[in-house]
Amino acid sequence: MSALPPILLTLAFGAGLATGLLHFWAPVGVAGVLLLWALGTRRSLPALLSMAVLLGALEATVAWKREAMSCAARLPGAEIRLRVRLLEPVDSGGGRVLVQPLRAGCIGEVSARWPAAQALATGFEAEVTGRWIPREGGVGRPDGTLVASAARVVGGNPSYADKIRTWLGRSIRRLYGARAPMVEALILARRGGIDPALQDKFAQSGLVHLLSISGFHVGLLAGWVFLACRALRAARERALIVAAMVAAGYVAFLGWPPPATRAAALGLLLAWCQIRQRKVQPDPLLSCTCLCVMLVDPWAVLDLGAWLSAAALWGATTCARWTDRVLGEEFWWRCLGSSIGATLATAPITAAALGTVAPVGIGLNFAAIPVAAVGVPGVFASLLVLPLWGTLAGAFAAGAGFALHLLELLASLGAWVPGGHLVTEPGIQAAWPWALGLATLVWGLWSRSTLGEAARRWGWVLAAALWLALVPAHWPGGGDDGRTLALHFLNVGQGDGAVIRTPHGHFVVVDAGPKTEAVDAGRRVVVPFLSQQGVAELSAMVISHAHADHVGGASAVLERFHTDLVLEPGMPFSDPVYIHFLDEVAAEGVPWRPGHPGDRFVLDGVAFSLLHPDSTWPGLGEDLNEDSLILLVEYGSFRALFPGDAGLVAEGYLHGRVGRVDLLKVGHHGSRTATGDAWLDELHPKAAVVSVGRNNYGHPAPGTLDRLQQHGVPVWRTDRDGQVDVTTDGNSMTVKSQRRTVNYPLESGQE
Repeated sequence: MSALPPILLTLAFGAGLATGLLHFWAPVGVAGVLLLWALGTRRSLPALLSMAVLLGALEATVAWKREAMSCAARLPGAEIRLRVRLLEPVDSGGGRVLVQPLRAGCIGEVSARWPAAQALATGFEAEVTGRWIPREGGVGRPDGTLVASAARVVGGNPSYADKIRTWLGRSIRRLYGARAPMVEALILARRGGIDPALQDKFAQSGLVHLLSISGFHVGLLAGWVFLACRALRAARERALIVAAMVAAGYVAFLGWPPPATRAAALGLLLAWCQIRQRKVQPDPLLSCTCLCVMLVDPWAVLDLGAWLSAAALWGATTCARWTDRVLGEEFWWRCLGSSIGATLATAPITAAALGTVAPVGIGLNFAAIPVAAVGVPGVFASLLVLPLWGTLAGAFAAGAGFALHLLELLASLGAWVPGGHLVTEPGIQAAWPWALGLATLVWGLWSRSTLGEAARRWGWVLAAALWLALVPAHWPGGGDDGRTLALHFLNVGQGDGAVIRTPHGHFVVVDAGPKTEAVDAGRRVVVPFLSQQGVAELSAMVISHAHADHVGGASAVLERFHTDLVLEPGMPFSDPVYIHFLDEVAAEGVPWRPGHPGDRFVLDGVAFSLLHPDSTWPGLGEDLNEDSLILLVEYGSFRALFPGDAGLVAEGYLHGRVGRVDLLKVGHHGSRTATGDAWLDELHPKAAVVSVGRNNYGHPAPGTLDRLQQHGVPVWRTDRDGQVDVTTDGNSMTVKSQRRTVNYPLESGQE
């Protein structure tokens, strides 16, 4: 029972803090009533817990007050000119960098996209001309990006810490070359320069924790400092103090990121307990470190990285204690227990928040952890030795670089393993199977169980799972074998959203679904689908027009995936969703251009051609729907047409210019004002897809469905068939949904 009060105290403080940050004040009121009752009845523990809830809520109020004064909240969303101080070095090529606005009537730092100019060191000041693009962060926190179009250096007085940051950045680039972005992530917590494809491989292999400043890195640093002190014949207590202080100083230099802060607090508390010869209880100690993190950074209670760090440590230590007692304290058993515990403890969180779980990491950690345990200290050693002995620093860098290369190979191997990385739609539905798995693991370890007792309990659960697996289930397939052209019409609701995959794995998004106050189809549907397909970057994004049911989800996609090109009509439209999309394009630095007839690009033999809108046609600017980009996709004998929301007017203008197609994405969700008889006579499609959801417009219109039926065109509807997948090798076409699959031969030539 002695271990319970610290844990309850941390949970109570965190509950009050979270409810205050989320503006959900009911638990705080309950805590106030409970406090009055506890004081009246002289019950100390309920009174203490109630006070913790109220103190957490008070800290949340202070945090929101500070947030209202932040530059992210106060900078105007328009063209601005201001003076900023660089908090990170920037090279001549520009890029993302943290800056602190000066004399702007606000506090805090913001992210900026710096223009290509001269290289600048940390601490220098510049006059910046650009635009502040606001964006809502988590739980309504203000966020955004300062897109600087011009910057003029006006001086600066770098501090010692600034000079160290600049020196570290230059030294890392000198020693590690092309691998410098990865080293900066490991040492300076800067991940912006890492190749997105490499980041995805580490995530898919369950090794992404090695790319960030986490408790693992801080623990490695403290451990090596402790060993160095002991090698210099320092007393154990003094070595512990030095190691803990070095780790804490390093975390302070980084700016107290939550996972590293927890590790630093853990090191200090462990050192104190060892010096005072106090018995360490793992769970209360972990709860105290989490309390320290929340006191330093109140927003950490809602930070995914902080939750994952705490959950991983709890799972690893819980399982490792059991394996030490039952199987022995050998490295292999301890590593196995820690890997399984950390993976299952974090799986419900990553499944709910990200829709991803990487079980393959359990096995890969056996190799990755020893490699990182050598590589990361090697990086530190190379930087420490560089000012004294450049040749030795180069030798350390070569060895550390080889270790980092091995980590990259392990990440690539883990990403390649079939089934090693599972992707689903984020949410509670994705999390509950993993939560049951975690509960099963804890049940097996409960009450100091023996190996036989744990195996018996896990066996019962396995037997039940096998019986449940016999229940028939129909899971919609992706319909993409990775060797053909695939067109995926996603079930985004009332809107359009499609993904095209070329034969060699290039991806093009055609519209991204709607965004409303309640639903963002880009974040809920398109991004999870692309992640499930293993997408590293998009070759192009084609937005048919500026209405929210087509462009709404695009911002979430651009935030997540590097995109080579954005094509859209470029017609003036004042809708906030469209303006936000343009802001996101600018903030991410994505090449953008308005599409015109004759624009064409080819990927893996697949031709993408724009047919409309023509700047000379009489109806230009009269109706945004009729100005939709009309996209023709061709591969071998296969032809597919994406008309956006273009209707009868645009169809009449294009009469005789398109020819026959095999697949038609029905215009304007099946509206009665689109897909006319003359259009169908010319196109003569073998199949048609209606992208539609629950709506008040009467889509698809009975008249449109009748016209399609009269022309003998089979129809697939995303509101009834779900996701519709079309695959073709250029000679035949297969259309598949969760309800049916139909194969069509293609004609050798097209009219």
